[in-house]
Amino acid sequence: AQPVANYKTFKIYRWNPDTPEVKPKMQEYKVDMNQCGGMVLDALIKIKDEQDGSLTFRRSCREGICGSCAMNIDGRNTLACLCKIDAEKASTIKIYPLP
Repeated sequence: AQPVANYKTFKIYRWNPDTPEVKPKMQEYKVDMNQCGGMVLDALIKIKDEQDGSLTFRRSCREGICGSCAMNIDGRNTLACLCKIDAEKASTIKIYPLP
């Protein structure tokens, strides 16, 4: 038997500097955590690869050294490659660029 899907919702701030007349918005994506690594960066890569190729973000080393993936996750400025997705926490994770 397959494991029951364990979906988390990611609300991601979206804005395109090439279309400044379009206001920024939050966009929702659902990810089955049984099919994804445990870090926020893993989920972002999965969303980009499987749901929305227009999603862009910076990443490089995936080891917390370079700082490329710094963003605001659930109100904390942190690195997406080091930020674990808490299975027990609320099912929605909010992601913004650094202030």
